[in-house]
Order: sequence, then structure tokens, then C-alpha cells
Amino acid sequence: MRKLALFFVSTILFVACNSKGAYNIKGEMGDNTWDGLQVTLLSVSDEKGFTSIDSVIIKDGKFKIKGSLDSAAWLVLRLEKGNQPYFKDFYTEGDMVFTIKDGRPFISGNHVNNAYQDFRDKYDLLTVNIVKLNQEFQADPTNKELEKAFNAEYEKFEKEFQLLDKKTILENLTNPLGLHLFHTTMSSLDNEDIEVILSKAGPEFLADPIVKKVAEQLQLSQKVGIGSKFSDLTMFKPDGKSMSLSEYAGKGSYVLIDFWASWCAPCMKELPNVLACYKKYHKKGFEIVGVSLDKDEMTWKAAIKKNQMPWPQMSDLAGWQSKAVEIYSFSGIPYTVLLEPNGIIIAKDLRGEALEEKLENLLGK
Repeated sequence: MRKLALFFVSTILFVACNSKGAYNIKGEMGDNTWDGLQVTLLSVSDEKGFTSIDSVIIKDGKFKIKGSLDSAAWLVLRLEKGNQPYFKDFYTEGDMVFTIKDGRPFISGNHVNNAYQDFRDKYDLLTVNIVKLNQEFQADPTNKELEKAFNAEYEKFEKEFQLLDKKTILENLTNPLGLHLFHTTMSSLDNEDIEVILSKAGPEFLADPIVKKVAEQLQLSQKVGIGSKFSDLTMFKPDGKSMSLSEYAGKGSYVLIDFWASWCAPCMKELPNVLACYKKYHKKGFEIVGVSLDKDEMTWKAAIKKNQMPWPQMSDLAGWQSKAVEIYSFSGIPYTVLLEPNGIIIAKDLRGEALEEKLENLLGK
């Protein structure tokens, strides 16, 4: 289970954790340039999105929001200065202080938020080089050296973030931060990481509906583990005709099942490497079958045409509700499964140089 999005606000879940729901937030903005701006307290859920709970106007560089909920929860403070929005997710419990320093929002005041801020600080440090290289590449998009440097730095970031994420969750399994991070960052974790977390988690953590779903997904993933035979998929080709994975898998070629979507930026960033591998190894016995998590048929077809993807494509246009997600047990894309000529799974989640190296070992230069 991998693939990190530079996450947070877009994936925050409203999670009730206990019966203590009183909160008292003091804002200390540092100067009066913020005066007159509105601060909004929001709850967030997958079903309703952002819902306003309370709001207040900043005066003399300060504000205060005080109230209570039925239970303590993860909420969000939002304000906007000029065209710059600021979001800060936090755990509602007791007295808290909100500040903005060097353009970054902070909330302190209880153990959960302090531990979360420490995690965010470390996360931000990990992204410094990525942000810098991305800015340079956006200014010079044809610079192949910059693109290569960015991709290498992103791969390094993924590995370092995965270690940080797992460590922080394990350190906070008995408080609301552990569950919150598991919800919002689980796509960055490997199955092995999740298995370790679940093995050490207590009854309250394991009783969470999302955790239960992930545990079930792990069990399903054993059916498509390395060394297992591929599980068939039957969907539709871009021309609307039915197609099955078994038309290609187990037919004498190495087959890469490439799970992707037109809206997935990391998928599009990885695509040139996949295209290069296809061109280099296709005649040597390498095939790719694309399985898209798109929901819009026209967008899916347009992406295939625009990017000149020559391999067979299939989709049920069900997005994350696709049967492919359930059967192959993944939570982030791009995601790949490599099959031997006899249809046995020999590798997963190969990207970048790892994919090239694997194919070179199997099929030669």
C-alpha cells in the first residue's frame, strides 16, 4: 500500500475520539495586519466536506474561539489573507494557542497537538529540497537534468517519510494522533508497515471502521501476494468492448499490470519511464496492461491518446470503487504488479529505476 500525496488538508477526516469535547482557542497573530479577517472553525467529513461550526473576526492581532462538541475531534481552523489561505487541522481538547510563523500555522496546547506539530515540522524539513527542485523545474520544464534530480529526490522523500510516518503512528497508538495519521497517510505505508502497526495496536484502534476495512484488505492482499497466481479482471476497453486480464497474463510474456488514472499527477510523472521501458523491452517479451481508476470516460480516453500509450487499457470507470482496488488490494497509485510468463506475481510497485533494473535482469539490456 503505497503512494504518497503531499497530503493533509485534502484528506483530513472528522474523527470522534472521546467524551471530552471542550475547547478554547486563542489566536495570537503577532501584529494588527490580520485585523478584520475572519477565522472559521470547520469540521470535515467524507460525506459532507467542510462544515462551519463557528467563526470570529480578528481584532488587535488576536481572536478567541471557545465552545464544546459532543466528543473531542479533529477540526480545522481556516483564514485567508490576500489570496493566501491558511488551514490548520488540530485535536480539540482544552486550551490551545494558534499562531502563524514564517507563513506556517501552528496550534499548541495539548500533548496530541504538540506531537502532531513535531511530526509536521519533520515533514516540512523533508520537503524542502522537493519544493526547491519543483520550482526550478516549473521554471525550466524542458530541463531533463532537473527532472531527473526531482524524481530522485522524490523517491528519497517517499522512503524517509514512510519511516517517519510509521514511527510516529507507533509512538502514538494509544492517543488520537496515531489513528488520525493512520487515516490520513496510510497510502504511504507498505503492507508490512501496516501489519506491524495493527499487531501492536489496542482494541480501540482496531475497532475503528477504517482500520477494520484496512485489516480486511490486508487479508485479501494475501491472495495476490508475490508467488501467487494473478487474479483475473474483466472490464471494458476504450472502444467499449469487454476485455480480461487473462487475455495477456500467463500467455508467455512478462506482464506489468499498471494501475493509474488520468487525474493522478504521480502517474503522469512516472509515465515517461513506463513508456521507455515498453519501447525497450516489448519486442523481448514484455507487455503492459493498463487498469485505470478514472470515472470519466472521455477524460480517460483523452489521456491515453494524448500520452500515446500503446499497450492495452481497461477500466470499469468506478474510480476507487473499482473491483481492481479490492482484488489487488492497493490504496494509492501509480501501483504496478509484475507477472512472470506463467502468470505468477514476482514483484509489486516497481517504479523509476527499479522497474528498469528488474526488466534488465529478466530480459537483458
